[in-house]
Amino acid sequence: MKYNFNITSGFNNINVIEALKKAGATELYTGFFDKSVNHKYPIAFNILNRRGEDANFTDWHAFKKAVNLAEKLKLPVYITFNGIYTEPQYKLITDTIKKVSVLDGVKGIIINDIPLLLVLKEKGYKKEIVVSTGGTVFNHHAVSFYKSLGAKRIILDRQLSIKDIIEIINYDKTMQYEIFAFGGSCFFVDGFCSFFHCSENLDCNRNIINTYNVNMCETGCHLIERNIEKFSDYYKKKYGLNSKNFLANMNHSCNLCSLYDLKNLKNVSLKIVNRKKSTVSFVEVVKEAADGLGKVKTKKEYTGLCKKILRGKGLFNCDGSRCYYNI
Repeated sequence: MKYNFNITSGFNNINVIEALKKAGATELYTGFFDKSVNHKYPIAFNILNRRGEDANFTDWHAFKKAVNLAEKLKLPVYITFNGIYTEPQYKLITDTIKKVSVLDGVKGIIINDIPLLLVLKEKGYKKEIVVSTGGTVFNHHAVSFYKSLGAKRIILDRQLSIKDIIEIINYDKTMQYEIFAFGGSCFFVDGFCSFFHCSENLDCNRNIINTYNVNMCETGCHLIERNIEKFSDYYKKKYGLNSKNFLANMNHSCNLCSLYDLKNLKNVSLKIVNRKKSTVSFVEVVKEAADGLGKVKTKKEYTGLCKKILRGKGLFNCDGSRCYYNI
């Protein structure tokens, strides 16, 4: 039996698109903002999509060429606008959304700002609206709320359990859903995080953050890492956490084993959490795991298969500590 998961991969340059398609991706997502935005909103405080410059397109012609290639390969593209905005920023945001949405290859946008949803509904936005994990959807009431504002798809939060996910999806099967399948993780709730989410090196930011101690202006996750090292006994006793497994979880986590519990759902996309470098190997792993559902009879067999796939790709040896949705 073939299971009908979409596989949604991030990307940030045209060179990986064909490889992602070959690996098994069926949808893509990326970010775009014009370089001129940096003059008013420097990249360390980029308000468009909570990711740094190297995770986005900043040249319109390169972006358009990439989207057109994806369209040619039948890979619909979603564009991220998942920041929280102030009123003076709405014209910039809506103008940029209008600009990217003109392209036929852009299927929709990924957002979580509630006033922006209202603005787009008022303007009659025609393309698909996806609510980011920053929308903090933990139950079907939240799904219904976002649906009333025009959302067609929900990216479910990492902090849900598989039982929660199944209940939410079964409550409203007219909606589409994304769940994280592979990539970087976090111990915290995306929608409640106020850290930079900026991926540039500190040297790139020296001219921007010149009124602070630069050594303290790393991304929030690195500040947490240092805090864990400083209070190691506390974190180990209370959370079973140390800086090593914190960083390992940030680099690679997965939801492969749980696909066995989700295999009969028809409206789910598996999200690869990465768009600032090639995710081809991640897509291959998720595709191989999804295809393997028809080769096993039990969850135990499937878990063993997933561990074998991860080892075979040289990504990591699963010890059960890097799981999404393991509550």
